[in-house]
Amino acid sequence: MAGQAERRDPHTTVKRELLVRYLDAWTSAVSRSHRSATYIESALGGAAADALRVFGEFADRLTGHQLDVVLVGAPAASLTPVLRELGEPPGVAVHSVNNSGDLAVEGPALAHLDVVGESVLDEQAAWRLAAELARAKGREVLLTVPPVTAEQVDDHRARLRSAGLSYVVAVELVDDQDEAQLLMFATSARKHLATFKDELWAVDEFAGVRYRDPSDDEGALVDISLTPQLTPLRRMLLAELARRGSCSVAELQDHTLLRTVYRPADGMRVLQSAASAGSITREPEKGRLTPRTVVGHAAG
Repeated sequence: MAGQAERRDPHTTVKRELLVRYLDAWTSAVSRSHRSATYIESALGGAAADALRVFGEFADRLTGHQLDVVLVGAPAASLTPVLRELGEPPGVAVHSVNNSGDLAVEGPALAHLDVVGESVLDEQAAWRLAAELARAKGREVLLTVPPVTAEQVDDHRARLRSAGLSYVVAVELVDDQDEAQLLMFATSARKHLATFKDELWAVDEFAGVRYRDPSDDEGALVDISLTPQLTPLRRMLLAELARRGSCSVAELQDHTLLRTVYRPADGMRVLQSAASAGSITREPEKGRLTPRTVVGHAAG
């Protein structure tokens, strides 16, 4: 019954689907380029089992590799039934540590640290672990914390970047009761940030959660969709363009990737629409809008 209640919680549903989607891409990437990798889980719910099932789908690629699943504060034996269900795939091992300070990781790693759900870590411990992991290359963190102000989100971003995770996206998950959680993904790989955002918008749109971009001053709620509503992004990009005066389309696409929940392609669609409507200037004045096109704030 507890498992059924957890599945009905919209925040948990979205977070676990997003985790599975991104793990599928992450496992594929690390198995191609590294001989070993580590997944770290702090939640006490079913996320670790979900992750293990993703890794089981890559059993044919993991021969000669080592993929360690490390549970923080939970016994490794708790995943034994799942390992047996998967046929105990070679190259996959489950370990546990009682204290996150005892964690020793080599090579690429992805840590899922959800302090809003059932977790052995409090928020302070999660931030410490994220900072420790970020000191080496190939590290990524998927972190869920209570919602904070836009200024505090900027502080969170700065904290992750100063630790070595240069690319960060933050998004509020808001359910029908207006209960919110702040989810942040941080990586040192720009390409992985873009991949995560693709998965962010591919989550089930009927899960009962909408997104809110902390960078949007109006705090608009946006339905999850492969083709999301772009009014908040239009507002943010026009404000950024007004601040800069003029810049290339590529620069605004970078801003879209690095400072909003949207994707560079979404930024291009917004700018194409704004140029057609005369809301922005462009140079050259005619032809297809490209990343090299210079756009400007239209006076009045």
